[in-house]
Amino acid sequence: MITMKSITAVVVLAVAVVAIGICHAKHIEFKVADKDFLVKQKFVFEMLQHVYQDDVFVTKYDASFYEYKPWEHVGDYDHPEKFQDFFELWQHHPFHNDQVWTLFYDRHEEYAHGLVRLFYYAKNWETFQHAVFWAREHVNTQLFVYAFTIACLHRADLQGIVMPAHYEIHPWSYFDGQTLEMAEHYKMHGFHHVKQLNNVYNVVMKSNYTNYYGDLNYDHALSYFLEDIGMNSFYYYFNLDYPFWTKGDEQHKLNKDRRGEMYLYVHWQLLARFYMERLSNDMGEVPTFNMYEPVESGFYSGLRGYNGIPYPSRPNDYNFYTAENVEYVHMVETYTQRIMDWVHKNTEHDLDAINKLGNMIQGNVDSIDTQFYGSLDKWYRYIVNEGRPFGKYHETYPGTFMHYDTSMRDSMFFEVYKRILTQYWNMMDTYPEYTKVDYGFDGVKIDNVHMPESLTTYFEYFDADISNAVNVEPTYEHPSDVLYSFGRNSHYNGSGYVIKARQHRLNHKPFEFTLDVNSDKAQSAVVKVFIGPKYDEYGHVIPLEHNYQNFFELEHFKVQLAAGVNHIKRASGDFSFWVNDRTTYFELYHKLMDATNSDYKFKLDQSEAHCGVPNRMMLPKGKKGGQVYQFFYMVYPFHESSVQQYTGYDPIVSCGIGHGSRYVDALPFGFPFNRPVKRDYYFDVDNFKFFDVKIFHRDEHTNMA
Repeated sequence: MITMKSITAVVVLAVAVVAIGICHAKHIEFKVADKDFLVKQKFVFEMLQHVYQDDVFVTKYDASFYEYKPWEHVGDYDHPEKFQDFFELWQHHPFHNDQVWTLFYDRHEEYAHGLVRLFYYAKNWETFQHAVFWAREHVNTQLFVYAFTIACLHRADLQGIVMPAHYEIHPWSYFDGQTLEMAEHYKMHGFHHVKQLNNVYNVVMKSNYTNYYGDLNYDHALSYFLEDIGMNSFYYYFNLDYPFWTKGDEQHKLNKDRRGEMYLYVHWQLLARFYMERLSNDMGEVPTFNMYEPVESGFYSGLRGYNGIPYPSRPNDYNFYTAENVEYVHMVETYTQRIMDWVHKNTEHDLDAINKLGNMIQGNVDSIDTQFYGSLDKWYRYIVNEGRPFGKYHETYPGTFMHYDTSMRDSMFFEVYKRILTQYWNMMDTYPEYTKVDYGFDGVKIDNVHMPESLTTYFEYFDADISNAVNVEPTYEHPSDVLYSFGRNSHYNGSGYVIKARQHRLNHKPFEFTLDVNSDKAQSAVVKVFIGPKYDEYGHVIPLEHNYQNFFELEHFKVQLAAGVNHIKRASGDFSFWVNDRTTYFELYHKLMDATNSDYKFKLDQSEAHCGVPNRMMLPKGKKGGQVYQFFYMVYPFHESSVQQYTGYDPIVSCGIGHGSRYVDALPFGFPFNRPVKRDYYFDVDNFKFFDVKIFHRDEHTNMA
């Protein structure tokens, strides 16, 4: 349907690190955008500026954009029959900013489904531009950003396009009301006492987490983790890569990526990571949500929407078993029982059954029967959101739990998914237990692990560009800012401005490991690395039989073992699925302008990929006096996937969603911890190794030891 022609020049920057027996490193590769691609990039940047204002474009679009109505141009789209219902719905009941949008209401989902298809099936760039411009002018803003982002992630002609960080596109979902209020004050006071640099007002202001004025409860002390903008945006993008309402298209079948199994694994891993962070703060296990009993931890959102309405909060010891939730509780009971009946009737102990279970729990369109098994994911969100229906559609006001970009801010998120994941662990309990035969690797032994016995974490300042949070005036005739003339419309009387929110965010000092591995022959293998707790909050060793669910995967890569001794070396900066902090919107615009007007190279790569996990969140905080965690290392036979990794897409510019070739191998996600461990001595095999590490947390205002 669509081809990608606008990216050229592959450049390899990294040199492989040579070890005895192997040669391995993380290659940093990029492509360079050509002039046609830069035009597309500029349009994307323009559409995502000041998204609640439709009259502030610097670029002059001709009348055809303002007069465009997509239903009058159906011939310009592939498969128009797939969104004719959307046209009819829109013309009878348009969805503007006078309504609050959430994907989790069926009525709202219908709009998202139709709008994404409209963008995705545009036959050419001109049609896509017009459709996007029409939606930018008329459609509810959160709905528009959601649909536009999905289209940019999945359209073939936009592979490699750089999206500004979602927390900079829509800062209302990430920064508290006090931060946004102060940003507006700077603008309203004419940037008084703010110095200009190159005709741009530069504001850097402190942004606090919601517990700055005191903790609402014990969980509130974890606000630095719960409110981390990188982790929350990762979860947002994960759910845009795999929208529950679509199977994908013919070239990108989402179920090829084992979407149901991945859904379960991502939430399991988030839960394991959160538990380790709790231990760093002397807290115990994550409670399992009980919809009949009061929930100890309340929630203070601190957020407000663009319309000024604050997101609802919740007091401590709140009971969700209310009159408004009776229907939702009944639906959860019904679907839970149906799923458990299916689990206990299942006789297939393979990955396909796990994938089916994940699809059923999420209630996505690849579920074996969405009507019968429903969506536990959705119904639990309804329970936590609760409230009295309002308005002509009798919908409850959607709070933080009803949006992917805000739901992880509430510690209740982890309690709910711990409850949901009991379905997975119940199913795994019906599978045969792994034995030493399953774990072992004949002829291969990890002789030694070399890594520091202590690691260091610290808080450091991080700046995010929240200029989008402040309204701007219509276009200015004689600007002094060249970036404004280029198209960036954050300005005050013709001078540009950038407002940055500065937060303390968790990070760690780099580390590396070397495995001494002996192999009796040359062969392919994989290395997996996990980190997990060693002791509970009382200082007691946690037996592996009760700890296997708490291991968090750090790395998974293929190696070629030589006969004899192999030294496998890996630095934390080379770990595969971790990404750097995002370049700010302001900096991206500068780079785009330089590339457009000079020979500067606008690089496209995966160093800040939307599908990666922020590398700063790799390690739990630990304690000032040190806290012991354990690394787990595994060298295991390579099990080739049915589709070779990277088949069908370019990993330099794409995450490869829906190609069935994203993964290193065919192992179950989370192996060897993906089934209950009932006999810890089965882990006593030569190719497994545990290694204790003490994590020290240094002063919160410096990264110095």
